[in-house]
Amino acid sequence: MEYDVSKVVLIMLVFLIAGTIKGVVGLGLPPVVLGLLTAVIGIHPAMAMVALPAFITNFYQAASGNNAKILGREYWVFFLSATLFVGVGCWMALSVNHQYMAVMLGILLTVYAVAGLSNFRLVIQQRWQSICGAVMGTCNGIFTGLTGSSAVPGVFYLQSLGLSKEQLIQAMGILFTFSSAGLSVGLYLQNQLTFSSSAISLVALIPAVFGMCIGALIRKRLSIKAFQTTFYISLLILGLFIVLKNSGIWS
Repeated sequence: MEYDVSKVVLIMLVFLIAGTIKGVVGLGLPPVVLGLLTAVIGIHPAMAMVALPAFITNFYQAASGNNAKILGREYWVFFLSATLFVGVGCWMALSVNHQYMAVMLGILLTVYAVAGLSNFRLVIQQRWQSICGAVMGTCNGIFTGLTGSSAVPGVFYLQSLGLSKEQLIQAMGILFTFSSAGLSVGLYLQNQLTFSSSAISLVALIPAVFGMCIGALIRKRLSIKAFQTTFYISLLILGLFIVLKNSGIWS
């Protein structure tokens, strides 16, 4: 895909918005970038744009804290399956219509938003955690390869484990880092991750970081709960829009 000046400006603006949201609520950069860019330039270019920035921004989150060894030892089956099956999702994407992939992304964003608005928490008994980890890790990897989104159902699984806040944040960082690394490799092998898209996405980290600084200032003046509600409602609308647009219901 060729990137003219208007597309580059749009990409920078999207990363600025996503960075601002992440600065306020601590999450949201990949789903916002994926959602907005899919709505305007298509899912394949959007996935190429988000893969490397997602890896870079989440690596620090994964490396921070002292829980990496414990999390890796306890939940390695989940992390491994979530990483390896990204390749399966990328392979499936070769034979799936891009509009169906976009619809799937819209559904995942909608589910993520509804779960956030309803404070949904999955409950899994401890004896089933390993089996569920393998199953949900597999699903998470396939969805990542198909849509670029690594949140559903992986985040739901991690939230069900009874981890401390610090452990949960680091565990999500590990999941997103491995998932985005697998996605980057898959897109590169499909010739979707080109030099131009990689260069633009890396430059887009500048407005993203600037947006995070703006978000940090906003956070001091706004209710986090109110902003999170606004974020999830916006994500819900965006997800539904992507579904309607790519399913032919709203052309």
